[in-house]
Amino acid sequence: MARNTVVGVFESSAQAEQARDALVRAGFERSSVRVTSNEAATATAGSSTVASSASGSHSEHEGLGERISHFFSSLFGNDEHRNDATHYTDAVRSGRSVVTVDARTDDEAERAADILDEHGVVDIQQGAQTQQGGQTQQTGWAGSSAPAGTASSRDINNAGLGEREQVIPVVQEELQVGKRRRERGGVRIYTHAEQEQVQENVRLRDEHARVERRPVDRPATQADLAAFKEGTIEVRETIEEPVVAKQARVVEEVVVGKEVTERTETVRDSVMNGQVEVERLNTSDATGSTQRASGTFDQYDADYRKDWQTRYASSGGRYEDYQPAYQYGSTLASDERYRNRSWTEIEPDARRDWETRHPGSAWEKFKASAQHGWERVTGRR
Repeated sequence: MARNTVVGVFESSAQAEQARDALVRAGFERSSVRVTSNEAATATAGSSTVASSASGSHSEHEGLGERISHFFSSLFGNDEHRNDATHYTDAVRSGRSVVTVDARTDDEAERAADILDEHGVVDIQQGAQTQQGGQTQQTGWAGSSAPAGTASSRDINNAGLGEREQVIPVVQEELQVGKRRRERGGVRIYTHAEQEQVQENVRLRDEHARVERRPVDRPATQADLAAFKEGTIEVRETIEEPVVAKQARVVEEVVVGKEVTERTETVRDSVMNGQVEVERLNTSDATGSTQRASGTFDQYDADYRKDWQTRYASSGGRYEDYQPAYQYGSTLASDERYRNRSWTEIEPDARRDWETRHPGSAWEKFKASAQHGWERVTGRR
């Protein structure tokens, strides 16, 4: 067997082919993915789909059932997993198809198992044969299947040592808070010039020429004769005019900038917190059947159906619609967090948990069913 081989059982060869195509699209080599089925084996009549892919030492003339048995015996290898080889052989003989994937690492094996789960693998344990009273009894090949994604729906053989692990991921969400910058406003500064009328008073001086004639009658003197000469005399007149000049002066400054302040803001949101509930089962009784621990859902199923008949049947709907609520109440009864507490005390927590697990499913509609399941198991009814 390869270092990591993942095996998945499907109801039909069409489903198995779809799963193989999905694995190839996810990056697995087509040669590492094999589909084994009665239908494929019959069509190819001894092709590598079944026996020859595991071992070339078997006769070409051996029966179809023997080739299938040899294939799975070679795949699982040791005596410890002889029952597993038998289970898968019976699955193929009953009309189912088996997909095997050779993975190079544990992570690759997990990824292959997840892809097989997504495409509807069936629960191999439900199809196993059990021995009771010396007789072989078929317990599950008539169409029973486990929902995709359950741990029992896939088998992983690690490093060829025969150790089988069933991995259930517990997922939690973490709140990651970042920052982004957005505009919220600001200021815009406009500059422009306005004309304003101003006035100033100024004193101006004007000079005017004045000519005055005065009549006289006296004898001319020698000085008068000397002063009188031919010529021209000019007297200039002047006036003062206002002269206007402008000088720019800075009278105010407008300073534009940014002031940075910081603040602390609390961010609140809800995150998913995965929970895994473990239920312990009792060992097999004298008849070989396995009983669930006392106080579990199956033990009270008949009582829950009767309560549904009384409470809801007249308004329509199915019991299966309310079955998850009865089962949810049963699990609350075995939860250590709620031990020795009344329904009134635990209901707020139960509501939050229910709405997280069943978004869109109104608590008020199913609350009575959950309470009935809790009271029935705790004995407080």
